[in-house]
Formats: sequence, C-alpha cells, structure tokens
Amino acid sequence: MQKELSTVKSSYTVSDLVRTPAIRHIFCCLSVVWFSASFSYYGLAMDLQNFGVSIYVIQLIFGAVDFPAKVVVTISMSYIGRRVTLSACLILAGSVIIANIFVPRELQMVRTSLAVIGKGCLSAAFNCVFLFTTELYPTPIRQTGLGFGSTMARVGGIVAPLAKMLDEYVSFLPPVVYGPAPILSGIAASFLPETLNQPLPDTVEEVESRSHKKRAEASQEKIPLQTPEQVMLKET
Repeated sequence: MQKELSTVKSSYTVSDLVRTPAIRHIFCCLSVVWFSASFSYYGLAMDLQNFGVSIYVIQLIFGAVDFPAKVVVTISMSYIGRRVTLSACLILAGSVIIANIFVPRELQMVRTSLAVIGKGCLSAAFNCVFLFTTELYPTPIRQTGLGFGSTMARVGGIVAPLAKMLDEYVSFLPPVVYGPAPILSGIAASFLPETLNQPLPDTVEEVESRSHKKRAEASQEKIPLQTPEQVMLKET
C-alpha cells in the first residue's frame, strides 16, 4: 500500500499543469490573475507619495482597508461564488486605477479614495484567488499549482517597480500600465469554472471529465428543439 502511494505521488510533476486541456486552461487563467493582482497591488503601494497626503496616513489607511475588504469578499464568495467575486474585484480595481488618471491632483481626497478602493479590491482578490486556486486544482497537483501561482505573484511584484520607473518619462504612464492588468485578469478569471458547493477534485481525470461534461451540456443547449413536422420536412 505504501509503495503504491509513493508511486502515485511521484508520477505527477510540474508538467502536469499544462499536459491536459482543462488543467492547462485553469493554469493559464490563474497565472494571469496571480501576476496581475500582485503587479497592480505593489504598483499602488509604491505610488503613495503621489496622492498629496502624508505617506504615514495613507499607509495606515491602506493597511486598515484590508480587514473590511476581506470580510466582504469572504461573504461574497460564500453566497455569490468565487468566479464572480474574483472577476468583480479585479475589474473594479483596474477601473478605479484608470479613473485616477483623469482626476486632477488638486482633488486629493478623491484620488486617495479611489486608490484605497483599488487597494481594497486587490487585497480581496488575493484572498479569493488563494481559495479558488486550491479548489480548482486536483489533489495530486494542488500544492504545485498553488506554488506556481505564488511564484507568478512574486514575478508581478518584481516587475511592478520597473513599471513605476516609467513616470520619469510621462507621469501618467504607470497607472496606464497598472490599470488594464487587473481588468484583463478579471476577464480571464471569468472563464474559470465555478467551485462554490462543488466537491474538491481528487484526480486530473475528474477535472477533465467535469470540463467535458460542461461543454457537452453547453452544446446541447445551443441545439434548437425541432417539431416532428420540421424533422419530416428535412427528411423529404
């Protein structure tokens, strides 16, 4: 028994994240989400001095907003679902970052409020994607998938300061880069399967089976129902 278990565990590698269609689809979407959420999160954190408010005050506000954001997203995930919640958080975060480009610097409170909303949404997105990732991947590659997602987040955090350097050329370029990233990842998240009230998948085959079943159901819904008269006309 012990030998069989060790054989099963050793048969899965990182390549299994892209080997089968359904897992590959999940892997690609989650990689974009992890990268973009971290990229924009740290981009906002490094832009504190541009809001016209004391960096100590804004840092305190940025830290305090995490608690209500995570409470709200936890409730939302339990009733609305993981996919919708994650997509909404990311798209809203990107939207307020882009909106801040058009707010005059004199309106410090408006700029700060939008930044705080964006920070809260990105923090909530992190909370959601951690849970969502573990529910999407099957047991044999669950930790591998979560680890790779975390790696993509670190890559996003590394790239974020490089994008911040663009303000040396044009001041509004960083938010132009930071804003669309979570919006695109929110769209990518909308293509992930919902996991609310679904059992955790135990095998890669189970994930593939669920994906094929959903596609089959979707294709059947698109086939229009025909009356016996229409069938007879086609046959003639």
